Amino acid sequence: MPAKGEDELKVLLDLFEQAEAKIKNVEQATSEGVLIPSINQLRYAGHHIVQSLLSNDTKALQAEQAKAINHVKRAIYDIDEALLIYYIDSAVDFKEKYNDSGFTTEIIADYPEKLVMLDEANTSIQQLRKDNNNYQNRQQFYRQLSPYLDKLSKIVAIFEKSAPLIANKEKNKCDQELKDKRRFIIKVAATFFFGIIGIIVALK
Repeated sequence: MPAKGEDELKVLLDLFEQAEAKIKNVEQATSEGVLIPSINQLRYAGHHIVQSLLSNDTKALQAEQAKAINHVKRAIYDIDEALLIYYIDSAVDFKEKYNDSGFTTEIIADYPEKLVMLDEANTSIQQLRKDNNNYQNRQQFYRQLSPYLDKLSKIVAIFEKSAPLIANKEKNKCDQELKDKRRFIIKVAATFFFGIIGIIVALK
């Protein structure tokens, strides 16, 4: 195989390893299983790799390998897009459920700072998307997006660990309030009952 073809295969191998690592990361982070769009892109890449290996024409070989590289790159972009959507949706869901809970800042001491970090990351991402040069060049866009994904992943991980703790404290609070209410009703009923008994005895 020509040296050019070997270089392209090395690039492909590196990209495949990146894509595989990212897919595993998404599956561990989101528990949502296989990312179909990314898997499809890798399938298309595999098809072009086989075509390149079967080709005896240097130009055709290089063209097939270039197509394969582009498909693997798109797989990586799709993975990053899926992660971005997941992190943002998870953060919004947490805020809707627990933002007004009195236990949130008890469990997450720097919760207000986390919200500021989320807003800053979201604003920066929107600015990246508004830049046509960035958004049309997906490789450049996701390279610049990477640090924000890392920041969002750490915040969402804290939220996900904190959610059951907050929910448990809220449940315990509700249970305690229910017990207190029952005790109060029993106390009122007992007072009323013994008051009636006292009146009856006094009238005899």
